[in-house]
Amino acid sequence: MKQKKFFKIYLDWIRGLFSQQDGIAFLFFIVFGIMVISDAQARILITDPAYYLFNIINDSEFFISGSRYTTVINQILVLFAVKLNVPLRILIPLYSLSFVLVRLLYYILATKVFKNQTAGFAIIAFTMIGVAESYFRPTSESTIALLNSTLFLAFLFYCEKKDWGKWKIVIQIIGTFLFVVFGYYSHPIALFSLFFVVFYFSFSARKFKTLYPYVGVLLILLIFMGKVLLGSNSQHHDSLYGNLFHSPIAILKGLPTYYPYKFFDRHFKQLYRVLIVLLISSVILLQVKKGKRLAGVFVLAYNCVYFVVACTSFKNGDANMQMEKIFIPLVFFASVGFADGIVNVLKKKNLILNIIIVLIAFVGIQRIVKTRTIYRGRIDYLKEIIAEAQKEDSRKLLIRSDQTSRKLQFTWAMGIETLMLTSMNEAEALTIYCIQHNENLEGKKDKADNFIAAHFRTSYSYSQMNEKYFILPETTYTVWDKDFK
Repeated sequence: MKQKKFFKIYLDWIRGLFSQQDGIAFLFFIVFGIMVISDAQARILITDPAYYLFNIINDSEFFISGSRYTTVINQILVLFAVKLNVPLRILIPLYSLSFVLVRLLYYILATKVFKNQTAGFAIIAFTMIGVAESYFRPTSESTIALLNSTLFLAFLFYCEKKDWGKWKIVIQIIGTFLFVVFGYYSHPIALFSLFFVVFYFSFSARKFKTLYPYVGVLLILLIFMGKVLLGSNSQHHDSLYGNLFHSPIAILKGLPTYYPYKFFDRHFKQLYRVLIVLLISSVILLQVKKGKRLAGVFVLAYNCVYFVVACTSFKNGDANMQMEKIFIPLVFFASVGFADGIVNVLKKKNLILNIIIVLIAFVGIQRIVKTRTIYRGRIDYLKEIIAEAQKEDSRKLLIRSDQTSRKLQFTWAMGIETLMLTSMNEAEALTIYCIQHNENLEGKKDKADNFIAAHFRTSYSYSQMNEKYFILPETTYTVWDKDFK
């Protein structure tokens, strides 16, 4: 009898997940999942994702690079498949799909466990708004940081609705500590999204006369203090804030000359027009309800502050996909205000949010499709090079970057990418490494059991390679003078 009751509760829960209210959202994740499987090679066989997957397969364990511990969340499914000896041609789409499944998991936790539509909408919004080239480089701990902050927001509002008496503040503070620690180990940029959540919640729920916001801010400052003080001029992930503290007045004057500012302006119509519409709408919607007015002003001000910080932190520029990623938190801030405004002000909130999700998905998919030709073309070009390499006697080849066309972007992982492309097709595996930084390969290219994985890892012993997936002959590298321009 108890088993039947449990089974009925389980079925009701499953039906609840796919209710009409969430039908559009789940349809979005299904469509997005199909897309990433279709684009798996273009998304995974490129720089960081290729390097991560290569190491997961070889070590048969989680791969953590540079203390980026939260990246293991996206690795669970593919690691399980590796341990089952699933073929490489399946591992690649599986790894690509895992990044969507993690977003779906957070969506379910936010909307079904913490019952917060605002957080669920924000996840879909920052998945599609301001995204084009960054779609083709999915490994990003900054995304995990945003997902964590989104769930944090849902948790705080969930607690606020519960009648837990004096225990409420205790649960909120313990939860805040856990979410902040998780954010600390995800990405330094989490500082801004965590601050946003604490302040937005406090403005929206009128908590500034209580203990919570002050304890929340103090926890964030104490936990993140080390990262905030790291470096002063670096544009890298471990010191995002130093430039702003260096000379704030001079920075504001020079803002229009910084690369991110120019990038934002140059891609405004393509990527950020929807963001601005969302931001302005959020301020207007939140002004309608008296208790939300300060929250609306805060959303606008916080977007402006973060925009300056983002431009300053990466003022020397980076690849387009990295530039897109630094502006994605703006979408999070704006979409939270927008969805919260709709939920609190408009009667047909579910219908309106679903319509907006459809529009956002349509615009986002259009941008991705336009960009797709670049990254699919990159894989096709790699396959052309491989086809020529298969005519050579050697299966370990070296070429220079000036022998390749500009179609081959981001060549540092080419040795891994070519090895994977040939291994998954059950052809004779080969590797082509592209020399681009005048690497000193003396003694390394002549060592028969050495694999050159990347310019920062030129000594990779055969004893470290998983022979179930990658089989290269023990032979020296051959310098290949073929021109592919």
